[in-house]
Amino acid sequence: MRAHEPGSIAGRPAAAPSGQSAADLRTSWVALIILFTVYFFSSVDRSIFGILAEPIKQELLLADWQLGFLTGFAFSAVHLAFGFPMARLADQGNRVTILSICVAFWSVMTALCGISANFIQLCLYRMGVGVGEASCLPASHSLISDYFPPGSRTRALAVYGLGYPVGGFLGTIVGGIVLDHWGWRAAFYVVGLPGILVALLAWRFVREPQRGRFDAGSAETPDFAEPKSFREVALALWQSPVLRQMIFALTILSVFTSPTGTFLGPFLARKFPLSYTQLGFIVAMTMMLGASLSTIFGGIIAQRLGRRDERWLMWFPAITVAAGMPPYVIALAQSNWLGLSVWLFFGALANATFLAPSYTVMYNRIAPGGRAKAAVIVGICMGLIGQSFGPLLAGFANDIVASMLFGNSAPQGFMAACPGGQAVKGASALLDAACRKAVVDATQIVLIATMAMTVWPAWHFYLAGRHMKRRGTVA
Repeated sequence: MRAHEPGSIAGRPAAAPSGQSAADLRTSWVALIILFTVYFFSSVDRSIFGILAEPIKQELLLADWQLGFLTGFAFSAVHLAFGFPMARLADQGNRVTILSICVAFWSVMTALCGISANFIQLCLYRMGVGVGEASCLPASHSLISDYFPPGSRTRALAVYGLGYPVGGFLGTIVGGIVLDHWGWRAAFYVVGLPGILVALLAWRFVREPQRGRFDAGSAETPDFAEPKSFREVALALWQSPVLRQMIFALTILSVFTSPTGTFLGPFLARKFPLSYTQLGFIVAMTMMLGASLSTIFGGIIAQRLGRRDERWLMWFPAITVAAGMPPYVIALAQSNWLGLSVWLFFGALANATFLAPSYTVMYNRIAPGGRAKAAVIVGICMGLIGQSFGPLLAGFANDIVASMLFGNSAPQGFMAACPGGQAVKGASALLDAACRKAVVDATQIVLIATMAMTVWPAWHFYLAGRHMKRRGTVA
């Protein structure tokens, strides 16, 4: 990054990494592994809902828009309300203590989802999960940026980011097995309660590092690591053409990929005669495994390319996101689960390279005292706008298209005839088959349409790279 680039709070480039002793390096990696574990359980608590969504819908007689609301606004809206104060606390207070308390809280809320008797109760508990998880990304990213120098941040953030797909990988497998044997309520208990032990682990073994110790200006400019206001951080993000285009890309990508995260599990359950254990393994070995490999190796490749030319930190995600679209669309159009699984794996393998390079670019341009707030602002763009509106709009689209395919133009009429996507008890088998077919076909159409739009954010990643100066830089 060139000095005095618009959008740089500090007005100076990041420094070259200072040396780390073997003891410091070991401490940094212990902290990273524990933070990875925290993010892992955060992912499990979030992603397990995708595998449980269909039986929850059938038991509580929900519409698809309600499923979209539960995975979107019921979770993400609280990031808007609590993300800002959590980031302020993370930039001013003890990040380890804040994170540990929040991990314990969201773990309890996840377990309480298992006692929900209706849509409102489940919404409230999901909101509780969102309150706790509002601290996860800003506090963890802020800690990692002070544990690792700029030259190692992309790799460290890629390792941390791996917690999300790995958590989703194991969460879907465990969720499917528990669901088949003990039901969806028990699955929430199984994945929620162990998080309390993780909170104790973080509180006991992660140390609070000095803020900004690896960044230029920490010593020569006393206020360099001082907390920045949300206004300063938001202005810096907007004024930098690199960060502005990058945030556009991340937000739009979230809008069009989040429906797959919400409705892929229900789609498979609706379309194929599979047990939930089989369904969990399919999602884990395709989407989650592909995304895990993409996250870690994509971060490593982007870091190496970025050391030669910083623009590749944005151009590499542009290429991979665009390349991931065709396999996803082909997968969702398959009529057998094996063909769908193969194409889905290749789509996920290409599509999940963007997070570590994006956060590296941002943290190289934002001063230490504003990084947690920057993470919250980006998280709100991706979460409140992308991951809230995406599933909700896709859910509404599912209900509307299903009602049209069923022959009833009003979704209310379809819901009356097919509550929970199935015919009312005692109805004919013919009616039940018509209900289920309409829901399956509608879900397939909507998922294909949303994934086809993921070429759009790839263009914004490319534009972000164009605004970066051609030069070798420490990634």
